Amino acid sequence: MANQNDPTVLRDLQALPGLEKFVDRLKPGMELEGRIVHVLTNDVFILRVLGNNILAESNYPFKKFDEAILHVRAVSPKLVFHMRPSGLEQNRALYA
Repeated sequence: MANQNDPTVLRDLQALPGLEKFVDRLKPGMELEGRIVHVLTNDVFILRVLGNNILAESNYPFKKFDEAILHVRAVSPKLVFHMRPSGLEQNRALYA
């Protein structure tokens, strides 16, 4: 389970074939948009970013098809994002 203060950590991303070009495009400080394409558990998701599906953890209760803003914190040795809901998803959480 992800800690509330932990950023999103993409598990073993560099080991997945075909994602080298994706990782090479990223730099710390970049912001990207992503979409939750599948919820695996309460804190583990498959996230679509720049045309790639990646495994991510977050303490935010994302739902399938939610959109997220990703701030790249680190690229090496592991890819680490700070992931937050975008627009409507954030409002849904505030007023639920």
